[in-house]
Amino acid sequence: MLPMVINFVKWGSIPVLLVASIFSGFAASYKLPADLVICLGAVVLVQLAVRSKEYFWAAGFVVIVVLFSPLLLVVKIFLLMGLACIAAFGTLLAAFRKQPVAAL
Repeated sequence: MLPMVINFVKWGSIPVLLVASIFSGFAASYKLPADLVICLGAVVLVQLAVRSKEYFWAAGFVVIVVLFSPLLLVVKIFLLMGLACIAAFGTLLAAFRKQPVAAL
């Protein structure tokens, strides 16, 4: 029962975060609190995704956290570029890991 609830929350959170992000621009005086709520919701979902070892979902929610954080745009861009470089380095590290040679 618990995996079904987690799956429902995960798939249901994406439209909720997207709708909240659409309407956060209309609330000019409440933009910062709305962005913080979206950011904190995505942080909780990152923790759930990492705990259930679904790293692809966690990476997607990390992007949402960075986009809706109260940082400057330049800082957000460089943070996303840094995360992309770390992901590329991790992929290369996994691809070029030493493999044991089979003895003949």
